Amino acid sequence: MLVEKILAGDIEAFNLLYETYFPRVYRFALKRLGDAGEAEDATQDVFITVHRVLESWAGNSSLLVWIFGITRNTVNRRFRKPRPRLDSVEDAATEVPSKEPWADEIVEARQVLERCDEVISERLTPLQRRIFHLKHLRHQPIKSIAEALGKSEDAIKANLYRMRNSLLAGAPGLRALVRS
Repeated sequence: MLVEKILAGDIEAFNLLYETYFPRVYRFALKRLGDAGEAEDATQDVFITVHRVLESWAGNSSLLVWIFGITRNTVNRRFRKPRPRLDSVEDAATEVPSKEPWADEIVEARQVLERCDEVISERLTPLQRRIFHLKHLRHQPIKSIAEALGKSEDAIKANLYRMRNSLLAGAPGLRALVRS
């Protein structure tokens, strides 16, 4: 059974669950939230929660129904978040700060991230890209990555070190961006 494999630590089994249910969860979140970015964030929150509390699934309902219960609750919590208050520019009596506009910082950050993307796709090996995906996008611990890829933990750490150096060399400004 898929759940038993996941609970036993089988990463590929969780990947199968994720790939199977992601489209449905995402479409539901998108329909309710009306924003692709919010829907992506909510969907990731759902699967983080599923992974964290999977052992509590009693099997009284189908796995899909149980996951959609988590999805519904996750989406509903997003509606309860405090909304940012928007004031009219005419009502504002404050001075505009003299600091460089934050829009420039966003553009600079995007440029650095684009350079990072280029480094990842052009300079990293397929194995390193897989390690990067598991470590930084799936937030897997090094031990799990090593087991999933059939490598030693030291080999994974060495690859992470080489990737970090490639990113820092290929994307000037990354170190400053990460520190801020």
